[in-house]
Amino acid sequence: MKRREFLKSSAALAATTLPAVPAMAQEKGPDVINVGHLVGICMSPLFFADAMGYFKDEKLKVQLKFMPNPGDALTALTSGAMNIIHVPFTNFLAAANNGAPVRIIAGSGAGGIFLVSQGSTGIRNMDDLAKGKGKGLKIGAMRVNTFELMLYRALTNAGLSYSDFQMVWFNDVLSMAAAFEAKAIDLCTHVEPFSTKMVDQLGGLPVTSNLAVWGPDGPDCVTGTRADFVEKYPQTTTRYIRALLRADREIKADRERAVEVLDKGKYYRVDGKTLRAALPRQLPQVDLTRGGDKGMAIAINDMTSLGYIKKLPDTVMDFRFLREALKA
Repeated sequence: MKRREFLKSSAALAATTLPAVPAMAQEKGPDVINVGHLVGICMSPLFFADAMGYFKDEKLKVQLKFMPNPGDALTALTSGAMNIIHVPFTNFLAAANNGAPVRIIAGSGAGGIFLVSQGSTGIRNMDDLAKGKGKGLKIGAMRVNTFELMLYRALTNAGLSYSDFQMVWFNDVLSMAAAFEAKAIDLCTHVEPFSTKMVDQLGGLPVTSNLAVWGPDGPDCVTGTRADFVEKYPQTTTRYIRALLRADREIKADRERAVEVLDKGKYYRVDGKTLRAALPRQLPQVDLTRGGDKGMAIAINDMTSLGYIKKLPDTVMDFRFLREALKA
């Protein structure tokens, strides 16, 4: 899929491919909305909305469940065990390409994915990394994840490839963070707040980021669900996104308060100091209609080159409910 074709189709998606959100009497929503999530800072709108009771204000009962990796979350979503999940957009796209009836309905966080090197390597930028070509440097990443797609684009832009290094593929974020701390790998791509911990506490060096390779609105995780859920519960879907948008605004308006709330809730596995430093590096991005699609378009081209996708369903990006929630 060519980049301009994706941009054109995604921009017009809500208006042409899918019907408008239907106007109807108050629907009877699900008793409980089961939401699967990871532990990156890109989860902050979800966690903050939960901590502040914004879902309750929308008359929704939301139950959060930590999922160790995006693959597990998508399996739980497609099986019906989860109703909504917050995971990297690349995993959603791969699932849609394989026929899963999934929909990306909103964003979650932007930025925050960094390629970090061990301080002992002295690698501070991509030029330094290029000098290590063919010298056995071990780079950790996760297949199909935004971690990999950010790394792939950064390497490609620098005239490098996977074959120039020893790639070490992980299945979850926690084991990769542990491997970096144990110095079992020389570099890895990771997300906030782990990347901040790697730099501030473990002496790592930030080499590049997804904002650098995907642009100023480079997305990471998104909010997604199944096609049958949004069709059965359109108002519930809109209210869920409205709670996320409220959290998005509040976090950006008062970051210090947001850190206090998120730290008190123990949503992250880092101390308050690390959380305070990490939050500004991966701010919420629930509204994907203002540039997030451009970063996704770059990754889509690369996913095609890597053989992860061939053709995406026109309906995978369903922003009808996001646009409705933005009217509030």
